[in-house]
Amino acid sequence: MSVLNTKENLLIIFYNSEIKNHKEVYAYTKSAEKDCHAVDISKTKVTGTVWAEVAEKLSITVHGLIDTDHSAFENRYGKEKELSADDTIKILQNDPEMLIFPIMVKDDTAKIIKNYSEVTRFHDSDSIGIDKTEIGKENDY
Repeated sequence: MSVLNTKENLLIIFYNSEIKNHKEVYAYTKSAEKDCHAVDISKTKVTGTVWAEVAEKLSITVHGLIDTDHSAFENRYGKEKELSADDTIKILQNDPEMLIFPIMVKDDTAKIIKNYSEVTRFHDSDSIGIDKTEIGKENDY
C-alpha cells in the first residue's frame, strides 16, 4: 500500500526551499499544476518509509536519492560512496541540501527534475499519450 498518493493524479513535489533551482522548479510546477502537494524538505522531516517509496517509484535504490559524485556531497562528506539506506535517509532528513534536484511523484511514476522542461513533460505525459517510462531517459543527441 502506498503511503504517498491518496488521491489519483495528485502531483507531489519534494523540494528544498533554500536552494534556488528547487524554488524555481516549485514555482513553475505550482503555476502549471492545480492539484499539487509540495513537501519542503528543509522544513518537513520526511520519513524513511516515504523516501523508500520515492526511490522505488524512481526505480533506484534509496542510496540513489543522493548524488554522491556531486561536489556538494563530496565537500561535506568526502568521497565515501558506501552509504546504507539508513545512512542515506538520515542525511536527507538532517541535511536536506543533499537532495540536489527536486523530485516529482504522480501516481506510480516519479522523476528527478533537473530543469523546467522536465516539469512540463512530466505534467503533460498523461494528457498527450506519452509513455511515462520514456520520460527521463537520456537522449543520445
